[in-house]
Amino acid sequence: MSFYALQQVNKESYDRIARNYFKFIANTNDPNKEPVTVFSPLSKKMLDELDLIREVSKDLQIKKLEEDRKAKEAEEQAKKENEEKNETKEDEVVAEETEEQKEE
Repeated sequence: MSFYALQQVNKESYDRIARNYFKFIANTNDPNKEPVTVFSPLSKKMLDELDLIREVSKDLQIKKLEEDRKAKEAEEQAKKENEEKNETKEDEVVAEETEEQKEE
């Protein structure tokens, strides 16, 4: 038994988990035996909290994806505007050069 494990759970809980784990390992190769659960089932309150966390995480992920999409669109728009400005500047330079050549 590791010292680190004792710091996380009390000795009785650790012993119960270890005992169930060894039962689980013993039954692993026999498909006819019913599977052993190593950990105790979560309480109703804990399950409700997990569901809430999952819902909030899902909402936050959707918001993040939308923000990333909007940022990408804004970046593409900025690139297009920058390219258009560069094209108009190049057109103006070409026009000035042709006017200078006509004057000569």
